[in-house]
Amino acid sequence: MNKKLNISLVFNDPVQYAKGPIYDLPGKHIDIDSVPEEIDMSEYGVLDEVRSVERALAPLEHNTKLVPVALDINKLINELNENRPDIIFNLCESVDGDSTQEMNIAGLFELLKIPYTGARAFTLGMALNKPLVKTILNQNGIPTAKHLVANTSNIHLNGHKFPLIVKPSREDASIGIENESVVTNELALKQRIEYVLDEHKQPALVEEYIDGREINVSVVGNDLPDGKAGELITFPISEIDFSGLPEDYPKIVTYNAKWMYKTVEFENSTAFCPAPNLTDDEVRIIQETAKKVYRLLGASDYARVDMRFKNGIPYVLELNPNPDIASDAPEDTGFTRSAKAYGWEYGYLIQQIIRYALKRWNVL
Repeated sequence: MNKKLNISLVFNDPVQYAKGPIYDLPGKHIDIDSVPEEIDMSEYGVLDEVRSVERALAPLEHNTKLVPVALDINKLINELNENRPDIIFNLCESVDGDSTQEMNIAGLFELLKIPYTGARAFTLGMALNKPLVKTILNQNGIPTAKHLVANTSNIHLNGHKFPLIVKPSREDASIGIENESVVTNELALKQRIEYVLDEHKQPALVEEYIDGREINVSVVGNDLPDGKAGELITFPISEIDFSGLPEDYPKIVTYNAKWMYKTVEFENSTAFCPAPNLTDDEVRIIQETAKKVYRLLGASDYARVDMRFKNGIPYVLELNPNPDIASDAPEDTGFTRSAKAYGWEYGYLIQQIIRYALKRWNVL
Protein backbone atom coordinates (compact mmCIF):
# COMPACT_ATOMS: atom_id res chain seq x y z
CA MET A 1 0.00 0.00 0.00
CA ASN A 2 2.17 2.83 -1.29
CA LYS A 3 -0.80 5.18 -1.53
CA LYS A 4 -1.65 7.12 1.61
CA LEU A 5 -5.23 6.30 2.54
CA ASN A 6 -7.95 8.05 4.47
CA ILE A 7 -8.93 5.41 7.03
CA SER A 8 -11.78 5.84 9.51
CA LEU A 9 -11.68 3.61 12.58
CA VAL A 10 -15.35 3.15 13.44
CA PHE A 11 -16.05 1.69 16.89
CA ASN A 12 -18.79 1.46 19.50
CA ASP A 13 -17.94 4.00 22.20
CA PRO A 14 -18.68 2.58 25.66
CA VAL A 15 -17.91 5.93 27.28
CA GLN A 16 -21.30 7.13 26.04
CA TYR A 17 -23.45 4.19 27.10
CA ALA A 18 -21.64 1.86 29.51
CA LYS A 19 -23.53 0.99 32.68
CA GLY A 20 -20.37 0.21 34.60
CA PRO A 21 -17.26 2.33 35.22
CA ILE A 22 -14.72 2.89 32.45
CA TYR A 23 -11.25 2.66 33.96
CA ASP A 24 -9.04 3.23 30.95
CA LEU A 25 -10.08 6.58 29.52
CA PRO A 26 -7.73 8.77 27.42
CA GLY A 27 -5.65 10.86 29.79
CA LYS A 28 -7.03 9.02 32.82
CA HIS A 29 -5.13 5.79 33.28
CA ILE A 30 -6.00 3.84 36.41
CA ASP A 31 -4.03 0.83 37.61
CA ILE A 32 -6.82 -1.73 37.60
CA ASP A 33 -4.84 -3.93 40.00
CA SER A 34 -5.38 -1.22 42.61
CA VAL A 35 -9.17 -1.38 42.20
CA PRO A 36 -10.58 -3.62 44.96
CA GLU A 37 -13.67 -4.91 43.15
CA GLU A 38 -14.05 -7.26 40.22
CA ILE A 39 -13.86 -5.36 36.92
CA ASP A 40 -16.00 -5.93 33.86
CA MET A 41 -13.49 -5.44 31.05
CA SER A 42 -16.09 -5.88 28.30
CA GLU A 43 -17.17 -2.27 28.71
CA TYR A 44 -13.89 -0.82 27.53
CA GLY A 45 -12.03 -3.62 25.74
CA VAL A 46 -12.92 -2.01 22.42
CA LEU A 47 -10.94 1.08 23.44
CA ASP A 48 -7.81 -1.08 23.68
CA GLU A 49 -8.60 -2.45 20.24
CA VAL A 50 -8.97 1.01 18.69
CA ARG A 51 -5.73 2.24 20.23
CA SER A 52 -3.90 -0.89 19.03
CA VAL A 53 -5.03 -0.48 15.42
CA GLU A 54 -4.36 3.27 15.44
CA ARG A 55 -0.87 2.65 16.81
CA ALA A 56 -0.18 0.00 14.15
CA LEU A 57 -1.20 2.36 11.34
CA ALA A 58 0.79 5.34 12.60
CA PRO A 59 4.16 4.40 10.99
CA LEU A 60 2.47 4.08 7.58
CA GLU A 61 1.41 7.75 7.69
CA HIS A 62 -2.13 7.10 6.53
CA ASN A 63 -4.72 9.70 7.48
CA THR A 64 -6.56 7.92 10.26
CA LYS A 65 -9.59 9.22 12.10
CA LEU A 66 -11.40 7.80 15.12
CA VAL A 67 -15.16 7.71 14.62
CA PRO A 68 -17.10 6.64 17.73
CA VAL A 69 -20.61 5.21 17.42
CA ALA A 70 -23.21 5.54 20.15
CA LEU A 71 -26.74 6.83 20.45
CA ASP A 72 -27.06 9.28 17.55
CA ILE A 73 -26.53 7.39 14.29
CA ASN A 74 -27.13 10.61 12.33
CA LYS A 75 -23.75 11.82 13.58
CA LEU A 76 -22.12 8.77 12.00
CA ILE A 77 -23.97 9.29 8.72
CA ASN A 78 -23.01 12.97 8.59
CA GLU A 79 -19.40 12.19 9.43
CA LEU A 80 -19.07 9.58 6.68
CA ASN A 81 -20.75 11.83 4.12
CA GLU A 82 -18.71 14.91 4.98
CA ASN A 83 -15.36 13.15 5.47
CA ARG A 84 -15.71 10.13 3.21
CA PRO A 85 -12.86 7.68 3.86
CA ASP A 86 -11.15 5.42 1.34
CA ILE A 87 -11.88 2.54 3.69
CA ILE A 88 -13.40 1.98 7.12
CA PHE A 89 -11.63 -0.24 9.63
CA ASN A 90 -14.74 -1.64 11.25
CA LEU A 91 -14.37 -2.25 14.97
CA CYS A 92 -18.03 -1.69 15.82
CA GLU A 93 -19.46 -4.55 17.90
CA SER A 94 -22.74 -3.01 19.05
CA VAL A 95 -24.85 0.13 19.24
CA ASP A 96 -25.68 1.40 22.71
CA GLY A 97 -24.58 -1.98 24.07
CA ASP A 98 -26.93 -3.94 21.77
CA SER A 99 -24.91 -6.49 19.80
CA THR A 100 -27.82 -7.26 17.47
CA GLN A 101 -27.26 -3.82 15.93
CA GLU A 102 -23.70 -4.68 14.89
CA MET A 103 -24.86 -5.83 11.46
CA ASN A 104 -26.83 -2.64 10.86
CA ILE A 105 -23.73 -0.48 11.12
CA ALA A 106 -22.04 -2.63 8.48
CA GLY A 107 -25.22 -2.38 6.41
CA LEU A 108 -25.00 1.40 6.63
CA PHE A 109 -21.48 1.30 5.20
CA GLU A 110 -22.81 -0.79 2.32
CA LEU A 111 -25.68 1.62 1.64
CA LEU A 112 -23.17 4.48 1.58
CA LYS A 113 -20.94 2.37 -0.70
CA ILE A 114 -17.88 2.77 1.50
CA PRO A 115 -15.45 -0.19 1.63
CA TYR A 116 -14.81 -1.61 5.08
CA THR A 117 -12.81 -4.37 6.73
CA GLY A 118 -14.23 -7.60 8.05
CA ALA A 119 -17.46 -9.50 7.58
CA ARG A 120 -20.38 -8.05 5.69
CA ALA A 121 -23.70 -7.24 7.35
CA PHE A 122 -25.34 -10.51 6.28
CA THR A 123 -22.65 -12.64 7.91
CA LEU A 124 -22.55 -10.54 11.07
CA GLY A 125 -26.27 -11.01 11.53
CA MET A 126 -26.27 -14.71 10.68
CA ALA A 127 -23.39 -15.52 13.02
CA LEU A 128 -25.32 -14.02 15.91
CA ASN A 129 -28.17 -16.48 15.30
CA LYS A 130 -26.62 -19.54 16.91
CA PRO A 131 -29.41 -22.04 16.09
CA LEU A 132 -29.35 -20.99 12.42
CA VAL A 133 -25.58 -21.44 12.29
CA LYS A 134 -25.85 -24.91 13.81
CA THR A 135 -28.53 -25.87 11.29
CA ILE A 136 -26.28 -24.75 8.43
CA LEU A 137 -23.34 -26.69 9.88
CA ASN A 138 -25.46 -29.83 10.23
CA GLN A 139 -26.74 -29.55 6.67
CA ASN A 140 -23.18 -29.37 5.41
CA GLY A 141 -21.77 -32.25 7.42
CA ILE A 142 -19.68 -30.14 9.79
CA PRO A 143 -19.57 -31.57 13.33
CA THR A 144 -21.43 -29.57 16.00
CA ALA A 145 -23.10 -30.56 19.25
CA LYS A 146 -26.66 -31.88 19.11
CA HIS A 147 -29.08 -29.14 20.10
CA LEU A 148 -32.60 -27.89 20.48
CA VAL A 149 -34.15 -24.43 20.85
CA ALA A 150 -36.39 -23.77 23.86
CA ASN A 151 -39.08 -21.10 23.93
CA THR A 152 -40.43 -22.59 27.15
CA SER A 153 -38.98 -24.63 29.98
CA ASN A 154 -41.55 -27.37 29.34
CA ILE A 155 -39.54 -29.24 26.73
CA HIS A 156 -38.98 -32.84 25.70
CA LEU A 157 -35.34 -33.87 25.39
CA ASN A 158 -36.07 -36.21 22.47
CA GLY A 159 -32.96 -38.27 23.06
CA HIS A 160 -30.62 -35.42 24.03
CA LYS A 161 -28.40 -36.56 26.87
CA PHE A 162 -27.09 -34.83 29.99
CA PRO A 163 -24.90 -32.97 30.65
CA LEU A 164 -26.33 -30.10 28.60
CA ILE A 165 -25.28 -26.48 28.28
CA VAL A 166 -27.87 -23.70 28.04
CA LYS A 167 -27.08 -20.41 26.30
CA PRO A 168 -28.93 -17.38 24.96
CA SER A 169 -29.54 -18.06 21.28
CA ARG A 170 -28.70 -14.57 19.98
CA GLU A 171 -25.74 -13.26 21.96
CA ASP A 172 -21.98 -13.23 21.61
CA ALA A 173 -18.97 -12.54 23.87
CA SER A 174 -20.14 -15.31 26.27
CA ILE A 175 -23.06 -13.16 27.45
CA GLY A 176 -25.41 -15.32 29.50
CA ILE A 177 -22.90 -18.15 29.95
CA GLU A 178 -22.17 -18.88 33.61
CA ASN A 179 -21.06 -21.84 35.70
CA GLU A 180 -24.74 -22.71 36.10
CA SER A 181 -25.14 -22.97 32.32
CA VAL A 182 -23.97 -26.60 32.39
CA VAL A 183 -26.82 -28.71 33.77
CA THR A 184 -27.01 -32.37 34.70
CA ASN A 185 -30.68 -32.91 35.51
CA GLU A 186 -34.14 -31.81 34.41
CA LEU A 187 -34.75 -29.38 37.31
CA ALA A 188 -31.52 -27.50 36.64
CA LEU A 189 -32.31 -27.49 32.91
CA LYS A 190 -35.75 -26.00 33.53
CA GLN A 191 -34.32 -23.32 35.82
CA ARG A 192 -31.61 -22.34 33.37
CA ILE A 193 -33.97 -22.10 30.42
CA GLU A 194 -36.26 -19.87 32.49
CA TYR A 195 -33.27 -17.70 33.39
CA VAL A 196 -32.39 -17.17 29.72
CA LEU A 197 -36.00 -16.46 28.77
CA ASP A 198 -36.50 -13.98 31.62
CA GLU A 199 -33.09 -12.31 31.72
CA HIS A 200 -32.17 -12.21 28.04
CA LYS A 201 -35.65 -12.09 26.48
CA GLN A 202 -34.84 -14.65 23.79
CA PRO A 203 -35.07 -18.40 23.19
CA ALA A 204 -32.53 -20.64 24.89
CA LEU A 205 -30.12 -22.79 22.91
CA VAL A 206 -29.73 -26.17 24.61
CA GLU A 207 -26.73 -28.21 23.46
CA GLU A 208 -25.21 -31.50 24.49
CA TYR A 209 -22.10 -30.54 26.43
CA ILE A 210 -18.90 -31.67 24.71
CA ASP A 211 -16.39 -32.50 27.44
CA GLY A 212 -13.35 -31.84 25.26
CA ARG A 213 -10.56 -29.38 24.64
CA GLU A 214 -11.59 -25.74 24.03
CA ILE A 215 -9.73 -24.62 20.91
CA ASN A 216 -10.05 -21.89 18.32
CA VAL A 217 -8.61 -21.18 14.90
CA SER A 218 -7.97 -17.72 13.49
CA VAL A 219 -8.35 -17.46 9.71
CA VAL A 220 -7.46 -14.64 7.30
CA GLY A 221 -8.01 -14.12 3.58
CA ASN A 222 -10.80 -14.27 1.03
CA ASP A 223 -11.98 -16.34 -1.88
CA LEU A 224 -11.58 -14.94 -5.38
CA PRO A 225 -14.17 -12.55 -6.87
CA ASP A 226 -15.31 -15.22 -9.35
CA GLY A 227 -16.29 -17.51 -6.48
CA LYS A 228 -13.30 -19.80 -6.84
CA ALA A 229 -11.48 -20.81 -3.68
CA GLY A 230 -8.76 -18.36 -2.79
CA GLU A 231 -5.88 -18.76 -0.39
CA LEU A 232 -7.06 -18.79 3.21
CA ILE A 233 -4.41 -18.76 5.92
CA THR A 234 -5.04 -20.55 9.20
CA PHE A 235 -2.90 -19.43 12.10
CA PRO A 236 -1.64 -21.95 14.68
CA ILE A 237 -4.40 -23.44 16.83
CA SER A 238 -5.06 -21.79 20.21
CA GLU A 239 -6.35 -23.52 23.31
CA ILE A 240 -7.93 -22.42 26.58
CA ASP A 241 -6.41 -24.19 29.59
CA PHE A 242 -8.93 -24.71 32.40
CA SER A 243 -6.69 -26.87 34.58
CA GLY A 244 -6.43 -24.16 37.24
CA LEU A 245 -10.18 -23.98 37.83
CA PRO A 246 -11.64 -25.56 40.98
CA GLU A 247 -12.88 -29.11 40.43
CA ASP A 248 -16.54 -28.13 40.76
CA TYR A 249 -16.32 -25.44 38.05
CA PRO A 250 -17.32 -26.48 34.53
CA LYS A 251 -14.51 -26.20 32.00
CA ILE A 252 -16.15 -23.58 29.77
CA VAL A 253 -15.53 -19.99 28.68
CA THR A 254 -18.02 -18.15 30.87
CA TYR A 255 -18.64 -14.41 30.82
CA ASN A 256 -16.49 -14.19 33.96
CA ALA A 257 -13.66 -16.12 32.29
CA LYS A 258 -13.69 -13.81 29.30
CA TRP A 259 -14.34 -10.41 30.87
CA MET A 260 -14.51 -10.26 34.68
CA TYR A 261 -11.03 -9.38 35.85
CA LYS A 262 -10.11 -10.72 39.30
CA THR A 263 -12.66 -13.54 39.26
CA VAL A 264 -11.67 -17.16 39.78
CA GLU A 265 -12.69 -17.98 36.21
CA PHE A 266 -10.72 -15.10 34.67
CA GLU A 267 -7.56 -15.91 36.59
CA ASN A 268 -7.69 -19.63 35.80
CA SER A 269 -8.73 -19.73 32.15
CA THR A 270 -5.45 -19.29 30.33
CA ALA A 271 -5.05 -19.07 26.57
CA PHE A 272 -1.94 -20.31 24.82
CA CYS A 273 -0.80 -20.89 21.27
CA PRO A 274 0.06 -23.19 19.64
CA ALA A 275 -2.07 -25.85 21.29
CA PRO A 276 0.13 -28.76 22.43
CA ASN A 277 -0.14 -32.50 21.85
CA LEU A 278 -1.98 -32.48 18.55
CA THR A 279 -0.87 -34.81 15.76
CA ASP A 280 -0.29 -33.49 12.25
CA ASP A 281 -3.52 -35.18 11.13
CA GLU A 282 -5.48 -33.56 13.97
CA VAL A 283 -4.08 -30.13 13.14
CA ARG A 284 -4.99 -30.62 9.49
CA ILE A 285 -8.56 -31.72 10.30
CA ILE A 286 -9.08 -28.80 12.70
CA GLN A 287 -7.71 -26.19 10.31
CA GLU A 288 -9.60 -27.57 7.30
CA THR A 289 -12.81 -27.51 9.33
CA ALA A 290 -12.16 -23.88 10.28
CA LYS A 291 -11.72 -22.93 6.63
CA LYS A 292 -14.93 -24.72 5.66
CA VAL A 293 -16.86 -22.79 8.30
CA TYR A 294 -15.22 -19.51 7.28
CA ARG A 295 -16.27 -20.02 3.65
CA LEU A 296 -19.69 -21.49 4.39
CA LEU A 297 -20.79 -18.60 6.61
CA GLY A 298 -19.28 -15.92 4.40
CA ALA A 299 -16.53 -14.51 6.62
CA SER A 300 -14.32 -11.82 5.11
CA ASP A 301 -10.71 -10.71 5.66
CA TYR A 302 -10.40 -12.24 9.15
CA ALA A 303 -12.45 -14.27 11.63
CA ARG A 304 -12.14 -16.87 14.37
CA VAL A 305 -13.77 -20.29 14.61
CA ASP A 306 -14.37 -21.71 18.11
CA MET A 307 -14.51 -25.46 18.66
CA ARG A 308 -14.50 -28.29 21.16
CA PHE A 309 -12.12 -31.10 20.23
CA LYS A 310 -12.89 -34.62 21.44
CA ASN A 311 -11.93 -38.07 20.17
CA GLY A 312 -10.37 -36.61 17.05
CA ILE A 313 -13.51 -34.63 16.11
CA PRO A 314 -13.63 -30.81 16.03
CA TYR A 315 -17.15 -29.86 17.14
CA VAL A 316 -17.78 -26.31 15.95
CA LEU A 317 -19.27 -23.97 18.55
CA GLU A 318 -19.52 -20.80 16.49
CA LEU A 319 -17.93 -18.40 14.05
CA ASN A 320 -16.79 -15.05 15.44
CA PRO A 321 -16.73 -12.81 12.34
CA ASN A 322 -15.59 -9.73 14.27
CA PRO A 323 -13.05 -10.98 16.83
CA ASP A 324 -11.13 -8.75 19.20
CA ILE A 325 -7.78 -7.84 17.63
CA ALA A 326 -6.25 -5.71 20.37
CA SER A 327 -2.54 -6.10 21.02
CA ASP A 328 -0.37 -5.54 24.10
CA ALA A 329 -3.21 -4.00 26.06
CA PRO A 330 -2.00 -5.31 28.50
CA GLU A 331 -1.54 -8.47 26.44
CA ASP A 332 -2.49 -9.86 23.07
CA THR A 333 -5.95 -11.18 22.41
CA GLY A 334 -6.32 -14.72 21.11
CA PHE A 335 -6.40 -13.62 17.49
CA THR A 336 -3.25 -11.51 17.62
CA ARG A 337 -1.48 -14.12 19.73
CA SER A 338 -2.17 -16.67 17.00
CA ALA A 339 -0.99 -14.28 14.29
CA LYS A 340 2.31 -13.75 16.11
CA ALA A 341 2.70 -17.52 16.53
CA TYR A 342 2.38 -17.71 12.73
CA GLY A 343 5.13 -15.11 12.37
CA TRP A 344 3.07 -11.99 11.66
CA GLU A 345 3.89 -9.00 13.82
CA TYR A 346 0.90 -6.90 14.77
CA GLY A 347 1.52 -4.06 12.34
CA TYR A 348 1.79 -6.52 9.47
CA LEU A 349 -1.46 -8.21 10.52
CA ILE A 350 -3.34 -4.90 10.41
CA GLN A 351 -1.83 -4.05 7.02
CA GLN A 352 -2.85 -7.43 5.64
CA ILE A 353 -6.43 -7.05 6.86
CA ILE A 354 -6.66 -3.72 5.04
CA ARG A 355 -5.10 -5.20 1.90
CA TYR A 356 -7.57 -8.08 1.91
CA ALA A 357 -10.47 -5.65 2.25
CA LEU A 358 -9.24 -3.27 -0.47
CA LYS A 359 -8.82 -6.15 -2.89
CA ARG A 360 -12.22 -7.62 -1.99
CA TRP A 361 -13.91 -4.27 -2.64
CA ASN A 362 -11.92 -3.87 -5.90
CA VAL A 363 -10.15 -0.78 -4.60
CA LEU A 364 -6.68 -2.17 -5.32
